[in-house]
Amino acid sequence: MKYVIFSDVHSNLEAIRAFQNEIQNLEYDRIVFLGDSVGYGPDPIPVLQWLRKHVDIFLAGNHDYAVLGRISTIKFSPYAHQSTMWTRKQINDENKIFLVEHPIQISQDEIFWVHSSPFQPEKWHYLTSVEDGPKNFSAFTEPLCFIGHSHHAFVMSQDPDSKVTMTRDSEVRLELDHRYIVSVGSLGQPRDGDPRPCFVTYDSVEKIVGFHRFNYDRELTQKKIEQTDLPSFFGERLEYGR
Repeated sequence: MKYVIFSDVHSNLEAIRAFQNEIQNLEYDRIVFLGDSVGYGPDPIPVLQWLRKHVDIFLAGNHDYAVLGRISTIKFSPYAHQSTMWTRKQINDENKIFLVEHPIQISQDEIFWVHSSPFQPEKWHYLTSVEDGPKNFSAFTEPLCFIGHSHHAFVMSQDPDSKVTMTRDSEVRLELDHRYIVSVGSLGQPRDGDPRPCFVTYDSVEKIVGFHRFNYDRELTQKKIEQTDLPSFFGERLEYGR
């Protein structure tokens, strides 16, 4: 099985359109989305329409649940709270019903798919360091897990002796006696110092995980944000990938 996997679009339509062009020449069987379709960006409706049409496995994220009112924004930054309130006014009932129907985690194809972290996914922990590895590997039984949420791209591995290591290599061949957590980065708002959107491919036969970066019309997204009541900070951070 060949997968295209991405996460954290955050209402960035220009990133989605460029992503569609990037994958049109790839061979894949399934498109997997790991959550946070909305929040921060200016185009929640067309982004959701694209996702509904093209995605085979769809997870919800904390920003999706916040827009629905399923979780509080009390722990959100003031900017994130403001974007949630703005997005609630844009989303129609049809798309709200669609988001409600989707979970934040699922086990399928011998893979654990989750938005935030395997350990207490409903608490929206950020998994970003090897110190967080042991408790997260203990929280799922599958050999492989894909996550979003942190907007950082990396592969974390656990060897047969339970030693955890991490790499940010653009391609990783998985070893049969290791277990892995793959953080797929963000399509709509990268925060790992590279402003280019990121997505992942995974070939379950060859056991190869690949990270892909591409350019998009960032300036148009920034202009759209300026034309809304969203904080201008959301457009500014796209420039630096922070």
